[in-house]
Amino acid sequence: MPLEVNKHVQRIRRYQPFDADTSEMIYELQADWTQSLFPVVTLNYLRNAIERPATKTIVLTGDAGHGKTSLCASLLAWLQVDAETIPPDVRKAVFRELSEAGDASRPVGRTRSGRPLYILRDLSELSLQAGAHKLMELLDPPDEGVAIICANEGQLRKCVAEDDNLEKGGTGHTKILVNTLTEGIVRGQVSDPGGTVIVINLNYQSVAADSPNGGIIPWVLKQWTTTQWSRWKPCETCDARNVCPILANRNELSDPTRGPQRRAAIRDVFAAAERTGAVVTTRQALSVTSYMLTGGLSCENVHARYQRSHSNRLWQAPHLYHQALFGDRLTQQQRHQVPAFFALRKLDPGKVSRRQVDDRLDPDTVGDFPPTDASSYLQKVRTNRDVHKQAEQLRGLYTFLRRADFFNSDDNTDRFARMGLQAGDDFVRVQDKNRDPADTRVRDRFLKGLEAVQGIHRAGSNPDFFILDPAFFTHRARAAVISRRVPSKGVEVVDQVTQWQEEGRTGVTPEMQNAVEWLNRAIYIRIPAVDPGKDAVSVEADLLRFELLTRWAAGLRSEVQHEAEIRGLSGALAELADSSNRDDEIQVLVGNVMRKLMIDVGDKIRSVRA
Repeated sequence: MPLEVNKHVQRIRRYQPFDADTSEMIYELQADWTQSLFPVVTLNYLRNAIERPATKTIVLTGDAGHGKTSLCASLLAWLQVDAETIPPDVRKAVFRELSEAGDASRPVGRTRSGRPLYILRDLSELSLQAGAHKLMELLDPPDEGVAIICANEGQLRKCVAEDDNLEKGGTGHTKILVNTLTEGIVRGQVSDPGGTVIVINLNYQSVAADSPNGGIIPWVLKQWTTTQWSRWKPCETCDARNVCPILANRNELSDPTRGPQRRAAIRDVFAAAERTGAVVTTRQALSVTSYMLTGGLSCENVHARYQRSHSNRLWQAPHLYHQALFGDRLTQQQRHQVPAFFALRKLDPGKVSRRQVDDRLDPDTVGDFPPTDASSYLQKVRTNRDVHKQAEQLRGLYTFLRRADFFNSDDNTDRFARMGLQAGDDFVRVQDKNRDPADTRVRDRFLKGLEAVQGIHRAGSNPDFFILDPAFFTHRARAAVISRRVPSKGVEVVDQVTQWQEEGRTGVTPEMQNAVEWLNRAIYIRIPAVDPGKDAVSVEADLLRFELLTRWAAGLRSEVQHEAEIRGLSGALAELADSSNRDDEIQVLVGNVMRKLMIDVGDKIRSVRA
C-alpha cells in the first residue's frame, strides 16, 4: 500500500497561522466553499434584528477573528436561500458581493420585508475622517434601509471621537453608537431606547458557550473527526497509519464510547480559559483546535518519519492531542500569533500535582505511543548530571500522564482542581438559579478574601465585613481604623446577567446573552452602599481573581506578587468607606482584636475592648 496524503488534514492545517498555507483563517481568503459553518446564535439575532421596522444601524464590534465578515456573509446567503444548508455557488456569489460592495456604497441585498441592506465590511479600511463620515451616513441609510457595520472597538471609538469634534466639522450624532456600546458593557443591553441602533459586542462571544451545543469547540471537533463522511478514508489505506499521531488523535476524539467525554474535557479547558479573563476569538479557537488535532504535523512529516523507521513509536507522544493542546513545541513568537495558547498553558493539568491523581498514574499504561523509553528513567544515576537528567525525564513523563488522564478520566467533578483552580466549582455554582439561598459559603469566602486584601485576617466565619479607612489600605500598621462594619446578611454574590439586571433596575432581561454565544465569565459581590438611597457597590471577579480571593481567605500572603490586583480591589473597596462618621467613638483593629477609642471630658482618649 502507498503513503497517502489526506486532503482533509491539509484543509485543517490551513487554520494554523504558523503554517505556510494559512488560507482558511480569514473568510475573505477561504478556498473551500463546501465546508459548513457553525450555526452561531448571533446569526439568528441578526435575522430578527434586520426585520424590525425601527432598526436602522447594526454594529458588529470586537477583536479581529470573531467572525464579523463571516456573519455578514451568512446573513446574505440566508436572505438569498431560505435553507439551513447554503450551496457553494451561493456562498461564492455572496463573497463576490461583499468584495465589490462591502464599502456600503450600494445595497448588497434586501431584507425579507424588502428594505435595502448596506454592509460596511471593515471600518478600519477607512481613515478616521472618512470613517466618521461613513458612520454618520449609515445612521440613516438611504431608502429606509438597514446598515451593518463591522468595526473593532478601538477604530469605532476613534471615528466617533472624530465626528464629535465640532470644530473640525463633526456632527456629534454618531456618539449614540459608543453610548449603546457602553450600555452593553454596563447593563447588557445591545440597542438604544428607540431601537434604531444595535451594537453587538462580540468580545462577549464564547467559543465554549454554556448552551446545549457547547459552542464552536465541540462542534468543530465533531465536524473534523466524524466517522460519517469519507474525509479520513485515505488514512485507512496509508502505510504509515499504525504510527501516525494525526490518525491516532482523530480516532481518540471520534471514539463512540470515550470520544464525547474527551471532547467535553477540551471544551471545559477553553471555558475555564475564558472565565479567567482571556478573550478567545473564533479564529484563535480554530487555530488551536487545528494544531491540537494535527499535532503540528502534516502527512508528509509523518511519512518522512515512517520511512526512517517503520516501527518507531517513541516520537509521536508530543504530537498527541492532549499534549499539543498546550503548545509545548511552539516558540514564544508562534504563541504570540495565537494568544489563546498562553491562557491554556496557565491551566495545564500536567503542571498540577495532586496525590489522588498521581498515585494512580501508571507509565506502563500510556497507550501505543509512550513519552519515553522506560529504561531511560529507571536506570541508575551516578553523577549530578544524571540526577538532573532523570528528574527532567520524570517531570516530562508525569506531565504527559496527567494530561492524558485528565482527558481520559470518567470523573469530571474535579476538573477545575486539576487545572489548579480550587475555587472553580464555587464560581460556576453562583450561576445556578436553583442553588440553596441559605448556602453562604461562597459569599463568606468572598468577603473574607476582601478583608485579607486590606490586611485583615480574622479566624472563623464572621457575621460582618470590615472596611478599613482607605488611609490604612496600603500602609497597614499593627492598628488600623475601621471605617465601617457591614452585616453579611445584606451582601449577595451574583452572576453577570443578574448584575446587569440589578444595574438596569428595569426588570428587563439583558439582550447580550441572547445576541452572542453566551458564557458567564464573571461574578459580582454586591455590598450595600453607605447611603441607603444609593446603589450597592459591586466588586467584579473573574475566575482567576476569585481563585486569588479564595486563597487569600485561606491565609495566603502575597502582597508583592499581586500588588496590582490588590490595588485594584482596594480602589473598589474605598467606595464603601464611611467618611461621614462624626461620633466620639472610633473603632480600631489592633492585630485581630477590636477595640473602641472613646473621647472623654478633657479630650482624654480611653480604650475599651469591643
